[in-house]
Amino acid sequence: MAENKQASKKINLPNILTLIRIGLVPPIIILVLIQWTNQDVFNVITAVLFLIAALTDLFDGAIARGTNQVTDFGKFLDPIADKMLVLGTLIAIAGSSRFDYLRIIVAVSACIILLRELTVTSIRMIAKKHDGTVISANIFGKLKTVVSIITVIVLFMEGVIFRNGGLAGIHLLSYIMLAVTVLLTVLSGYTYIKKYFSYIDPRR
Repeated sequence: MAENKQASKKINLPNILTLIRIGLVPPIIILVLIQWTNQDVFNVITAVLFLIAALTDLFDGAIARGTNQVTDFGKFLDPIADKMLVLGTLIAIAGSSRFDYLRIIVAVSACIILLRELTVTSIRMIAKKHDGTVISANIFGKLKTVVSIITVIVLFMEGVIFRNGGLAGIHLLSYIMLAVTVLLTVLSGYTYIKKYFSYIDPRR
């Protein structure tokens, strides 16, 4: 009996993967902000590290559901880890001199994403407190997360793959992916607000 209680107190594998994702955020930010001599090499290293961190999101959820290890701690920490990874990396890119050509649009994109995340999180908290409703991620929210991860990888890799200013000489693919990410961010935020507006309706 005591052994069972001891085991139940251990952090399970899905939560460990989530913690690893959070732990990888500072190294990624440092790699982005430092002005390296060979930028291409470190862009590849940063992209790989970011991808590894992003893949932990895929595996922790799948393992938690597949092995019945879903915990309240995981439900709380997993979305926070996702936001830290994507937003932290985008903010670092906006502050890096290596990405001068993208700094303004990345900063604006990060602000829009942050606004959306704060809005949706607030609605979730209000709904949960009001009547216990748990608002899960919809298809647009999930798609937004996947596309934002792909976008960050494109930001790192476009100049490496296409050289000389990226696609079309103006990093066209990076701009397109950022635009798609912002569009999905706004669309997913709108669907949440429209569906659950009754919880924040000022006329209530």
